[in-house]
Amino acid sequence: MSTLLHIDTSARLGSTTRRVTAEFATSWRAAHEGGAIVYRDLGRAPVPHVDGAQMAVMQRIETAGVRDLDEARGAARTVEEKESWDVTWELVDELLAADTILLGLPMHNFSMPSTFKAWLDRVVVPPLVVDPETGTGPLAGKRVVVVTARGGAYGPGTPRHAYDFQEPYLRAAFSMIALADDLTFLHAEMTKSGHVPRLAGFQQMAAESLKAALTGAREHARRA
Repeated sequence: MSTLLHIDTSARLGSTTRRVTAEFATSWRAAHEGGAIVYRDLGRAPVPHVDGAQMAVMQRIETAGVRDLDEARGAARTVEEKESWDVTWELVDELLAADTILLGLPMHNFSMPSTFKAWLDRVVVPPLVVDPETGTGPLAGKRVVVVTARGGAYGPGTPRHAYDFQEPYLRAAFSMIALADDLTFLHAEMTKSGHVPRLAGFQQMAAESLKAALTGAREHARRA
């Protein structure tokens, strides 16, 4: 049975990223009979930022060279460590169980929502990091689809292309945990053209970009 981990991060319920990820999820369900969808809404229910308790556990298992998942899962010692580590492993278990990971990430100040960064900092635990000796890790072989929404245009050839810190950052971060080998980006751009007067002339471009993102979502969702 295939499993889709669907994560939204937008603070707005009617956001562009939520619309496109919903299109993907609907098409994925239709194409994967009997498949399971695990949904997490970080925009409405954010996870706690990494704290000193998690950092203490992480440093300890890094020092000991722990790579076994079960050993790492039980590495917390104090009550505070266990409370924090339990939060982390709920998220890690969702990642491990997923075949496809779908992320909705609106651009916030050239980057990602802080809710996503809190999630990412939680799940990048030492046993998931690519083993330098084998060049792989427990998350290898999973598909990742990232849906973004940008107020402006940041694609190649645009004046703000150098300000796109979303895609380069995610490619680097996901490569650290073996999630960059099958990584797709669906960008919906010029989303502010609908309400920012100086960008009104780009509404057609925004509509075409959104249409392409929705089409891409349906196509990629149907992939076996």
